[in-house]
Amino acid sequence: MSNPSTGSGTGASSSKDKYLVVALHQLMEEYGWRGIEKHFGSVKHHIIYVKQGSPLDKIELKANVLGNHMDVDFLGITPQKGLLDKVFDFNVRVVRKSFEIDKFVSDDMKITSEQNLRNTIVIVIKSLEDVAKKD
Repeated sequence: MSNPSTGSGTGASSSKDKYLVVALHQLMEEYGWRGIEKHFGSVKHHIIYVKQGSPLDKIELKANVLGNHMDVDFLGITPQKGLLDKVFDFNVRVVRKSFEIDKFVSDDMKITSEQNLRNTIVIVIKSLEDVAKKD
């Protein structure tokens, strides 16, 4: 994974959460998911990914920052098969992961637990795709 440096070494937690989201984004792309839409906010981040050949139409990453924690919802969206999918979102599966920002991003803006992040992304993708294959 390349270094997703923001260019500032201030260590401010508001920068750290963006740095962590960029690291997650880079990992998603390493595993073949292409980010087609990215929105970075002050406390909320949203990225949409697609991958040809996946049983999922897309994966949406929605991150919310709460102090030193970031809750990330990974939404796996399968093709809609009928009216009920459109009305009730039966075609959406969610995996939530919570990250302690300081555990993953050091004050000098380095990812400190890259292998842990990699494992998390692999598990999330596999979990979402496995559910999609059963539908």
